[in-house]
Amino acid sequence: MCFSAEASFIGAAVVGTAGVGALVLADEPRQVPFAALPLLFGIHQALEGWTWVSLDDRSRASLSGFGVHTWVLFAWAFLPVYVPWAVRLIEPIRTRRRWMSWLAVVGAGVSAYMFSRSIRPEVTVSVVQGQLDYHLGGDVPSVALAVPYVAATCLAPILSTHRWVRAFGAANAVALAVAALMAIKDFSSIWCTFAAFLSLLVVAHQLDRRQREGPDRSTLGPAHTAADGSPVS
Repeated sequence: MCFSAEASFIGAAVVGTAGVGALVLADEPRQVPFAALPLLFGIHQALEGWTWVSLDDRSRASLSGFGVHTWVLFAWAFLPVYVPWAVRLIEPIRTRRRWMSWLAVVGAGVSAYMFSRSIRPEVTVSVVQGQLDYHLGGDVPSVALAVPYVAATCLAPILSTHRWVRAFGAANAVALAVAALMAIKDFSSIWCTFAAFLSLLVVAHQLDRRQREGPDRSTLGPAHTAADGSPVS
């Protein structure tokens, strides 16, 4: 988390454990990418915990290197293309999948730009007023990036027919707004903290799906397909 090493490692343990549970519940290959989100966020939180340890809470110190670059790559370059793709895989309605595909293309554009910025050697992180502040170097057009980023990471899940996936998207949109209001400078770190715990909604989706499908999936017949012939998750 953006608040301390201890909070980051505790968050990583909680979210990561939930992520393992979500993956165990994901008994179909197409469910795996979305189910993996909590585990990925758990690893992300652990990276931030290691950043806190390395900085040793020194307000004037800055840090760069593999861990910092990996954190930034995940938050800004990985999620915009991964989230709409993962959500699309589990969506049974063709029309909604088409919209998610377009949002994945939008996310890919954001990812490509942010990847080019995230691998620069000047990417650093420092402690500012007791929180982590990540610097990508140079001027990053925040407004121009915010709209497509939110569209890819939040709107794509909101378009889902699955209630917990929709809740995940809506809650992340609220978390983005709250993080922006709390602190502009350490916005990305605060939002990723919120998003990590909101990813527990992924576990709720897997539990809900298993409950609706029942223990014996082999008995499911044609009634368990969508109108366009796609299997319902």
